[in-house]
This record gives sequence, structure tokens and C-alpha cells, in this order.
Amino acid sequence: MSDDLERSLRERLVKSHLDWIVLWLLKAKPRWGYEINIEIRERFRVYLSAGTLYPLLHSLEGRRFLEGVWESEKGRGRRIYRITEEGRSFLAAGERISQEFLRRLGSDPGSGS
Repeated sequence: MSDDLERSLRERLVKSHLDWIVLWLLKAKPRWGYEINIEIRERFRVYLSAGTLYPLLHSLEGRRFLEGVWESEKGRGRRIYRITEEGRSFLAAGERISQEFLRRLGSDPGSGS
């Protein structure tokens, strides 16, 4: 497979599931936006623009899947995001559906199961 095709598929998967990825990262620990972006870049080799990540963070906050709190550190403020119980429930449902999806992909296409 060509490097361009592999990169394109990886970006498509990450961007299509970005809400789950962000919540999954926040499940481990609270993070600020830049930290989330760096973690995604290191884990998945996908670069996200601020125009992709921050509107999603605001949307997830509006849906009450995460909460953001302003914290100051050495005169500098940043918004720290934490997953909520609603976010944990959404993430758990996504994990169940993903496992079922992968299980079905692994089964014989002609078996119907």
C-alpha cells in the first residue's frame, strides 16, 4: 500500500472517530487542547488543525460529554478538559459498538452473523 493511501486512510479513521478518541484520551487524564492535539499526532500520526479540534471540544462540552475549566499557570490561562459521566457512557457505548463492528468484519461474509 502506498504511503499516501495509508496516510489518507489513517486520517479518515481518526477524523471520523475523533469524538471517541478525544474522550478516550480524557478518560486517562484531564488535558488541555494543545496536549490532546499532540497526543493524537504522536499516537496516530495525524495532524489536526485548531479549526478541527476546538469546535469538536466545544461540541462535546455542549453535549455534556466533557467539561472545560480555565486554569492559570504562571500567568497563562488554559482550558483543561475532563470527561463527564455522560461522556463515559457515550464512550462505553462506542467501545461496545466498535467491538461488535470488528467482530462482524472478522466473520465470514456469507454467514450472515
